[in-house]
Amino acid sequence: MQTAACRSSSIISAAAEAAASTSSAGRQIHADRSDQPLPLPPLRPGAVIHGPGSEEIDALIDRFAAELRRRGFRVGGVVQRNYGPVDDCADRMELVDVATGQSFGISQNLGRESQSCRVDPMGVADASQSVRRAVQERVDLLVVNKFAGLESHGEGLAQEMLDGMAEGVPVLTSIGSRYLNEWQQFTGGFCDLLSPTEQALWDWWGPHRLYEDLRLGVEDAPVRRVVVGTHWVAVETERALGLAARYGSDLADPARWMGKGLKALVDQAAASWDPLEMSVGLAAINAHYNADDVMGETGNGLDLFTGVEGRTVVVGGFPQLARRLPNAQIIDMTPRPGEFPEPAGDWLLRGAEAVAVTASALGNRTLPRLLRAARGARVAMVGPGTPLTPRLFSYGIEALAGFIPQDREAVVRVVGDGGGSRDFHPFGRMVTLRRPAQT
Repeated sequence: MQTAACRSSSIISAAAEAAASTSSAGRQIHADRSDQPLPLPPLRPGAVIHGPGSEEIDALIDRFAAELRRRGFRVGGVVQRNYGPVDDCADRMELVDVATGQSFGISQNLGRESQSCRVDPMGVADASQSVRRAVQERVDLLVVNKFAGLESHGEGLAQEMLDGMAEGVPVLTSIGSRYLNEWQQFTGGFCDLLSPTEQALWDWWGPHRLYEDLRLGVEDAPVRRVVVGTHWVAVETERALGLAARYGSDLADPARWMGKGLKALVDQAAASWDPLEMSVGLAAINAHYNADDVMGETGNGLDLFTGVEGRTVVVGGFPQLARRLPNAQIIDMTPRPGEFPEPAGDWLLRGAEAVAVTASALGNRTLPRLLRAARGARVAMVGPGTPLTPRLFSYGIEALAGFIPQDREAVVRVVGDGGGSRDFHPFGRMVTLRRPAQT
């Protein structure tokens, strides 16, 4: 057991050093370039802690893996499904490959009077091929059903987990409290211990991955036109017109987007730090999600927090903000008297009861940092550039208040003439989506 612990620590440390070396080299080579995409922040191995019995935890991880796969993420590894008595060693246990659905029996028939765990090491060995394949494919998430007795002695799926960690693949597993010390030794303390809740898993997965989540949900479609105005950008397909605030001062050359479909515009923005490309990409995202048939509540998004008794923080400027939320603390990149500069967010967001952010935070990629700082608060994203999709609810956002253009020609004319949101609001409708109540 001590050997496995030392080995895991050295492997993880070596992987971290290699990543740091690569990152340092990249900074030297591309120090003057802003178009180099940064990789997603690495995730520490996540372990859901549970007491005696793990059936509910197995089901929790199974649902989480299935939801990520439904959204388009590449998930590999195995989950456990038990049949019979609800305990750690049910009558029949199997590991199921989350990518293929292939099942592997891992139960031994030791008789009803046996007090030994009935996990069959040979069955686990058979299932290890699914985990090894997922590591080789460098999936977005590697799921290993649990770290238990076999793994605590360096057996079972221990080596496969180490291989995934060394390759930088996010690893998610579960661990009984009695094996907590062995897990800490196994990972060298480089891990995150998670509560057995769905929100805890999403918090671990992290808001930086919401951009990839949005990208994966976009279906390709021919783009009719891309209009870049002074303040806003519009992307139109047959199905919808998407809007986003414009960033960057570069002259808009239409040839940059000529002949590209909707998916290509979104992919281009996902791999770019060019402000204008990011603006066009967000407008393309909204051309998919903010379609004419999206229905929801009407009204101003700032009214969501009217009557909140605790502290309210607003990130960004909104029309009629002082009238609708007179006691709100306002954070802005160019603060006016009585407002706070952007760095104040790390102080003001923590402990707030309600937080409203403009969709601009999504476009300039400050949203993940804001969501982490505001964890535990009721968060709403408000503005014409807000994607109206429930995908964002998983990342800590309670409400989405966006805009759906109805008179497209009028909206495009306003955008092209350099108008603002007040100018095109009469030509569409505001829609608010709320996260379903959690049970």
